[in-house]
Amino acid sequence: MSWAITLSGLIIIGHTCGVIAAGHALLTKRDPRAAFLWTIFCLILPFGFLIYLVFGINKLTGVHRRWDSQGLHHLKAIESEFEVTAETTFEHAVYHLKAFHDLKKTGERICKGRIMSGCQVSVLYDGTQAYPQMIAAIEQAKNSIYLSTYIFGTTEIGKRFIEALIAAKDRGVEVKVLIDGVGSLYSFPTAYRQLKRKGVNVALYLSPFRSWYNLVHMNLRNHRKLLVIDGTFGFTGGMNIHQENMGKGSEPAPIRDLHFRVDGPIIGFLQNVFLKAWYFSVKKDPVKEVIYYDDQPKGNALCRGIASGPHHQFPQIERMLIAAINSATDNIRIMTPYFIVSGPLATALTAASQRGVEVEIIMPGSNNLSFVKGACEAILPGLLQYGLKFYYRRGNFAHTKIFLIDDFCSFIGSANIDVRSLYLNFEFNLEIYDYVLTNTLINHFETVKKDAVPVTKEYLQGHHFLIRFRNAVLALFAPYL
Repeated sequence: MSWAITLSGLIIIGHTCGVIAAGHALLTKRDPRAAFLWTIFCLILPFGFLIYLVFGINKLTGVHRRWDSQGLHHLKAIESEFEVTAETTFEHAVYHLKAFHDLKKTGERICKGRIMSGCQVSVLYDGTQAYPQMIAAIEQAKNSIYLSTYIFGTTEIGKRFIEALIAAKDRGVEVKVLIDGVGSLYSFPTAYRQLKRKGVNVALYLSPFRSWYNLVHMNLRNHRKLLVIDGTFGFTGGMNIHQENMGKGSEPAPIRDLHFRVDGPIIGFLQNVFLKAWYFSVKKDPVKEVIYYDDQPKGNALCRGIASGPHHQFPQIERMLIAAINSATDNIRIMTPYFIVSGPLATALTAASQRGVEVEIIMPGSNNLSFVKGACEAILPGLLQYGLKFYYRRGNFAHTKIFLIDDFCSFIGSANIDVRSLYLNFEFNLEIYDYVLTNTLINHFETVKKDAVPVTKEYLQGHHFLIRFRNAVLALFAPYL
């Protein structure tokens, strides 16, 4: 009899907590569909509130804002307007574009950061090109190495990174390595343990099994990829440290991707973004002075860093992409591994298509997450009818993320075009105005498109009913895929 009373008590407690959790969802969820689903979930299941506690609380407001407001926010170059001269022809031309000025002002209000001149951004294809340069940079570092990654593999290429970082620490270089708490679990033994044992200064970002606070925020991941060397140059993009990004001989890498080397004053912003996340993770007082970085011009690119996360009131990368879409006059080219757009982004893309802008999206035909591809296919018919063009890339899985506006603006970085990246993850993108880089990426896009397969309504409707039904169900859970 006593066990029955105990069970009844637990059920009552579970339903009471469920009502409280449902109320929290109604008050805090911006998307009415998410609020509705979580409310039903919490009210129907006796202990649904526990799942809501782990996956439903998607804001890091007070604590992260406090850390984010400190740190190294007074960068030397960020407060000054860039100068445009007649000799820098592309800068001079882009400066007179209304679209550029609109995006410049929009970014200053949304991101609270200015565009910096004198930058240089170079494309690196796959880990085959990127990893040797990154490892060589670590081996040549004299003062500081700041590395942030989502996944840090520990097979052949991962071991080379680990050995280079340990050697740098042993020769007196300040080494800080930040690995996402969930991403670190993709390999065993973990890179975190191997670096820690050798005395490298390494931290995990919101490791879910270290505290209740971290467990409650398990759904919020640090997806940024940053490497800054001596405050002089760095690397960013969408590439994790993973053996499958490496090709063998003439064979392409199992995972195709792009990464980027970054030089010039924007490197101070990359360094700042890393250090704020670092101090949040290690819970130590952030330093007050500006850590050295090279603010001398290195090229003709204009760059702005966008460091978004769930601690912001609005999704910064999504808002900037929408502003860029609204400025497009001819073409919008998107390459992304996952495409599950929010309502505002979908509306902007369809509106652009309706006013005559050609909107093309390339996705991998072979996806590492089949359920995410299924959720994506559930929303494609509604976008195809507005004239958007979709393609499936042939060959190995492509993790590439580029967003190109006409021939003057590029967005590159770690963010996918999906709800998780734009609303839940901590991401880092660069907004770039550079004729050479943008046209290099356009050529890459067009080369891939030549061999890609168009995605049509007929193809999608040809799926078996059960597959289409499964995809529609998966689309409901897009933020958690």
